[in-house]
Amino acid sequence: MRSLTAFHKRLAGLVGVLLLAGAALPPGGAARAAPGTAGSEAARPGVAAPLADRLAAAVTGADVYAHAAALQLIADASGGNRAYNRVGFTRSAEYVSTLLRAAGYRVVEQPVPYTDFDVTTERLRVDGAAVTDVPVLMTRFTPSTPADGIEAPVVAPIAGRTGCDPADYDGVGAAGAVVVVARAACGYTRQQQVAAGVGARAVLLYYVTPSPENSYRFHAFVPEAFTIPVASVSQRDGEELARASRAGGVRAHLTLRASNVERTTVNLIAETAGGDPDNVVLLGAHLDSVTEAPGINDNGAMAATVLQVALALAGRQHAVANKVRFVWWGAEEMVNVGSGHYVSTLSADERRRVAAVLNGELIASPNYGRFVWDRGTGGGHVIAGLFAGYFDRRGLPYERTSPDSVGSDHLAFEAVGIPTGGIDGGNLGVKTPAQQALFGGQAGQMFDHCYHQPCDRLDSLNRQALDTNVPAVAWVLGRLAEDVTDVRAAGSAPAPTRPGDGPA
Repeated sequence: MRSLTAFHKRLAGLVGVLLLAGAALPPGGAARAAPGTAGSEAARPGVAAPLADRLAAAVTGADVYAHAAALQLIADASGGNRAYNRVGFTRSAEYVSTLLRAAGYRVVEQPVPYTDFDVTTERLRVDGAAVTDVPVLMTRFTPSTPADGIEAPVVAPIAGRTGCDPADYDGVGAAGAVVVVARAACGYTRQQQVAAGVGARAVLLYYVTPSPENSYRFHAFVPEAFTIPVASVSQRDGEELARASRAGGVRAHLTLRASNVERTTVNLIAETAGGDPDNVVLLGAHLDSVTEAPGINDNGAMAATVLQVALALAGRQHAVANKVRFVWWGAEEMVNVGSGHYVSTLSADERRRVAAVLNGELIASPNYGRFVWDRGTGGGHVIAGLFAGYFDRRGLPYERTSPDSVGSDHLAFEAVGIPTGGIDGGNLGVKTPAQQALFGGQAGQMFDHCYHQPCDRLDSLNRQALDTNVPAVAWVLGRLAEDVTDVRAAGSAPAPTRPGDGPA
């Protein structure tokens, strides 16, 4: 037998501690109260609380934090990330599966084929500016440069212009140049098309945020719309390049090389042994991170919440009214690959049986808000009401927002008419003074300055947000596991339309 590495020994020890702690819901009576909550909805001593109340009391932020710590350990031992195509994801899946099987679940690994974008070279050297060797991230599914790269002058649109219109480059000399431009409201697909139309050889994008050191990898949602190489740099570097280019004499040597590769990832699926199979309640979260980050808030905290809810329910999985299905999605960061594949494999009858889908994203953002997804109609509006009611009873502030505000796995279900609901803590948005008054934190800063950054680590989690949001997810799941009548009666909302460019 192969000897365990130090990493595997530490991870095995953590799994053992969690198993010995006894994560399952007690068979009757009141469960322990979760920190930051008001305890069970049932007030009479000695009376068994409804399943929703018992789950909310049994699933705590501390429990979830322990799983998040395991995911951080995995990332640290796996090159700093848990990405969909890396060993960190495989190890994360093993961790989840081990605990589920020990708790008595049958775990299914659904193969998910997808097209990956393998970047082999992304390099930018600059002459004539204060920056020289500039970190650069190639936009997924955009053209490569020649093998020896592009050497060209660097130009930017006319000061104050966005690059959304050809006239923004009047007199700039964009033909044959590398264009540097801030991402604008028209979208980077349009900005690339305009730059290509005026003869640019490549585009360097940057995202304007209160954290100018951050870099974000973009994704070409319509690859055929991109005809020249595109990559991103930090705002700090992008603004310096733009400033220096207007003085003249700035040249770049840009090499971007990548290719499409067919790969397979997995969705992990487990469900209760009991419950009405014609009324399935699905609780899911994506398990993968981006390649640039450990992904502990995005989306390890929610993946850990789904795991802890499953463990808490394990001892009562024969007694639930409705079947509960738990899923950990693969390759969400490649734009909802795992969930999209799962939905595509469901027959019409299997889709009909899924009464509700719950999802969550970034539930413990450092500068958090609390956002309840609500399209305002259909079964998803009923689910939003459950979250809102839970928060109202505990005096926890929240805002309702469109489910489209966070691109994630629930959208694949909405697109086929299945009611969905969930919460998030905010990512790239900037907190307003009104939101500071509501949630605390700091206005003028992003909700999560570590979104898709190396600092998305365990120590970036906001423990107050974690402690209050985790039991909310458990409570709503428990409520729907008991009764989906109102969700069924409300039906589905109109299918959303996907925006042209995602957040990153």
